[in-house]
Amino acid sequence: MHFIVQDIKTDRPNISGGLPSVYRLVPIGFYATTIVAIFFNLYLYTSYRAYQQEEKSWQLEIADAKSQQDSITAKQAQVVSEAQSAERIANWVEGSRAVQPISSTISRSMQANATIAELNLDRNPQMPAHLFLSLKINNAGTEQLESTLDALAAIDYQTYSAQQVKAENALDFQATLIWRKGE
Repeated sequence: MHFIVQDIKTDRPNISGGLPSVYRLVPIGFYATTIVAIFFNLYLYTSYRAYQQEEKSWQLEIADAKSQQDSITAKQAQVVSEAQSAERIANWVEGSRAVQPISSTISRSMQANATIAELNLDRNPQMPAHLFLSLKINNAGTEQLESTLDALAAIDYQTYSAQQVKAENALDFQATLIWRKGE
């Protein structure tokens, strides 16, 4: 043990005595503290390395989750866009529902020699039940117009503010159609 703990202060005769024996534990405490500090530093270093690796794995998981979230958000935006497009088409079909029976009724009421040159149906946004009808019939007279108006009355549409102009071989008719709702 003499090589581990050396007496720093040797005996000097006539001057002073050596250190007390308890002071020989100071170097042992220093060595023990140094060894404990080295092990503690190794433990902290390995813990820090493990933390860095765990942090990298969490960063990768966060990046994967973010990419999944972005793809889900993109798919959701696409679904919302398609839903809005489908809703616009459904609204268009629903809005044209009133036009479909009118146009088919007018075309079926035409006689063999009469032809439709122009047919416009415009809806008033403030009053959707009212439709503005503009009809130009070639090779027809007032009897053709009367049969067309009778056919429209059969599906519960009444004309309002009607105007007709008879040309040489054509008849122009304009009116507002009002749906009577099965009165």
